[in-house]
Amino acid sequence: LRTMAYSNPPDPKAYNAQVYEIVRQIPAGRVTTYGQIAAMILPPAAVDPATYTRLSPRWVGSAMAQCPDDVPWQRVINAQGKISERRGGGSLLQKQLLEEEGVEFDDHDRVDFKKFG
Repeated sequence: LRTMAYSNPPDPKAYNAQVYEIVRQIPAGRVTTYGQIAAMILPPAAVDPATYTRLSPRWVGSAMAQCPDDVPWQRVINAQGKISERRGGGSLLQKQLLEEEGVEFDDHDRVDFKKFG
C-alpha cells in the first residue's frame, strides 16, 4: 500500500526537470537506460532509498513519455538494450532516429551498451 503513494514522484515537475537535464546531455549516437538516469537523481526526501530504486526507472519513463521537444528522447532505452514498445508506432521512429545517429542494433533488436552506452 505504501508504494501506491509513490506511483509518481512527490514533486513530478521538479523530478521531470532533472530527468530532462540529464537526457539533454546524452550525445548523438549514444544511449542510456531509464534506470541509469534514475540512479543519477537523488531520491526525494520523502521516499526511502529502496523504494526509490524500485520505482524510479518507471518515473523516468513517465517523464520521458511527456518530454519537451528539445529532449532527445530516442536515446533512452530499456535495461535489456531494447526499445520499449509504445502505442502508435513510436518504437519504430525511435529505432530510425537512433540508426540515423549511427547506433546499431543486433539481430535481436538490442543495442550494445559497451559500444553505444
